[in-house]
Amino acid sequence: MEDKLTFALSNREMDVHIFQNAAAGAEKQPAVIFLPDLTGVGETQLETARLLALEGFHVFVPDLFSHGGAAQYCLRMFFNKAFLTNEADNPGIAEIHELIDRLKGLSYVDATRLGVIGQCLTGGFALHTALRDDVKAPVVFHHSLGVTGSGMPEDHARAICKSVQGHYVQIDPMCPRARVEQLKEQLGGHFEMNYYDWLPHGIPHFFRRTDEGRRAYINMVRFLKMQLN
Repeated sequence: MEDKLTFALSNREMDVHIFQNAAAGAEKQPAVIFLPDLTGVGETQLETARLLALEGFHVFVPDLFSHGGAAQYCLRMFFNKAFLTNEADNPGIAEIHELIDRLKGLSYVDATRLGVIGQCLTGGFALHTALRDDVKAPVVFHHSLGVTGSGMPEDHARAICKSVQGHYVQIDPMCPRARVEQLKEQLGGHFEMNYYDWLPHGIPHFFRRTDEGRRAYINMVRFLKMQLN
C-alpha cells in the first residue's frame, strides 16, 4: 500500500512517501528509511521503495525539500559548519532523528528493527543513525558530507559498534577512496565495504539499469534482511 503523509517536526513540516509491506498482516514489521540524495525524491527512488516493500519491509522516503524546495534547504544547510563537517549536532541529522522517532510511533512499525539508507548528501546522516540502538541496519552509498577526513567525526565513528554497509565506486571525486579507507579504519570490523566497477556517483539510480547497479541492490537487500529479520 502506498501513501504520503506530512509530519510536523520541530522546525518545519516534512512530506514522507510511505510504502507498507502488504504481506505484513496485523504484526508489526521492520521499517527502512530511504533518504534521498541532492537530486531529491524521484521516480527511480520510489520504484526502489516499492521493491523493498515487496522484500518484506515498510519503507519511508522523506522529501527533505518539502515546503520550500531544494534551494531553501541548501541555503539553510550549506552555510552551517556542523552540517558541512557532519558533526552530530548538525540540523540535517537532527531532523532525521526526529523523523525516525515519529515513524517509530506508527502502529505497524516494529520500533526495534529499523534500517536507514543514506546516499551522497545523506550518507553521513546514515552513519550517525548507526549510533542509535533502534537502527540495526545502517547503509551508506558514497557519503559526500562531511567534507573533512573520513566524513565522520572521529569520536562518533569510534563509538559505532554494529555492522555498517558501505557502497562505493572506483572513481568518485565526491567520495574518494582515501576517505572510505579512513572510515574503514575508524569502524574496523564493523564495516562491510563494497566497490563497483563502471558505475558513477549515484549508485541507487542504477539499481535496475546496469549489472553492477543490480549487484548493489542485491547486496543491500541481503544486508537489510540479515540485520532486520
